[in-house]
Amino acid sequence: MLDNVSLYERFEGESRRWAAKTGGSVVELHAYAVPPDCTEEAVRRDLLAALHEVYPETVGAGVIDERLLWRADCPAFRPGSHAGRPGIATALPDVLLAGDFVKLPFPSALMERAVSSGFLAANEILARRGLPPEPVRHGPLKGLLPASLAR
Repeated sequence: MLDNVSLYERFEGESRRWAAKTGGSVVELHAYAVPPDCTEEAVRRDLLAALHEVYPETVGAGVIDERLLWRADCPAFRPGSHAGRPGIATALPDVLLAGDFVKLPFPSALMERAVSSGFLAANEILARRGLPPEPVRHGPLKGLLPASLAR
């Protein structure tokens, strides 16, 4: 279930001060697509096990404090859902789409997809008016692994 690991002391002052004082770390674990029948305890176990797998040096670390935020405010896009997403252009000439649900021509995460699709929609409007587009930068279209391994 682990989708993201954030080390807050690397970018947030209060966490940085706490980590310096205690010798610890402020770690945030995200699970964006928790199965609907999953319990909080199962999520905790799964996230901690995944943290230890990704960062084996955390296996012996103790948990001083824990906060669990359980929300249903982040859409989940299951593998294979890309094909069914709408693009930016629509059948209506004056309606364009932007958001984390929109299909893009490059890989992206949720917030990045929302922002990038907004730029691409704005670029479509600029193009219709004969104006130059704003560059939209993104990561590589292919991964780092050789094609034989990236299946």
